Amino acid sequence: MITQEENDLLTQTGKGTPCGELMRRYWQPAALSNELAADKPLPVTIFGEELILFRDGAGKPALIGRYCAHQGVDMIYGRVEGDGLRCLYHGWLFDNCGKVVLRGDWLPEKERRWDVGQSAYPCVDADGVIFTYMGLGEAPLLPPYEFVSLTAENYAATKVLHGNNYLRAIVEAADPAPGLSRFMMPNLTLFQAASPGAKSLVRWRVPVDDQSYLEYTFQFAGELPFTAEPHTAAHEVLLRAVQEMRP
Repeated sequence: MITQEENDLLTQTGKGTPCGELMRRYWQPAALSNELAADKPLPVTIFGEELILFRDGAGKPALIGRYCAHQGVDMIYGRVEGDGLRCLYHGWLFDNCGKVVLRGDWLPEKERRWDVGQSAYPCVDADGVIFTYMGLGEAPLLPPYEFVSLTAENYAATKVLHGNNYLRAIVEAADPAPGLSRFMMPNLTLFQAASPGAKSLVRWRVPVDDQSYLEYTFQFAGELPFTAEPHTAAHEVLLRAVQEMRP
């Protein structure tokens, strides 16, 4: 049994919280690829941070702060252009790094990227999922998650919003085959198929805030491509990771 202090430590995932900073050190799903059109931004909230997804002129996803750094206008009304997302209030154009694009003959270099403090996070569109890395420093390479790179006939992905804390869902996970469920850092639950021909499941629970989470479910044929801890050890594993991260 964990204490209330330990429970608060693990259930609070906003920016600056120990568990929130831990989770930001891992690539996390931001959306399914088919949710993001080429010409329309998509609002997302991860770890309590309101953000906006869009595709640049090359079709690559970009993730920046939802509200314009100039006047706080909601960028859901922005216009997607080849070089970024344009706020329609004063016309500021934000690139995929959150910088304002300035162009004109009055500039010696003709073009300048202006850092105005708009948050921005790197993204990778891989096998039907848009992943983002929200940690400090340079993003590591996206791990080769085998369960999202299977052929279509052996794989399906869904996304559902739930109105409770992510951790509760992990520790109370219903095990379709007793003894076969596993926990993988920092917020994945794995269910090994109990018999040949049955489907294995990966459930990735991404906090929206401390009261809700998005559950990405990956269903595929075959065995789990990695090992993990019993899901009942989630509290212990997360606590150890948070404590090891602290200075």
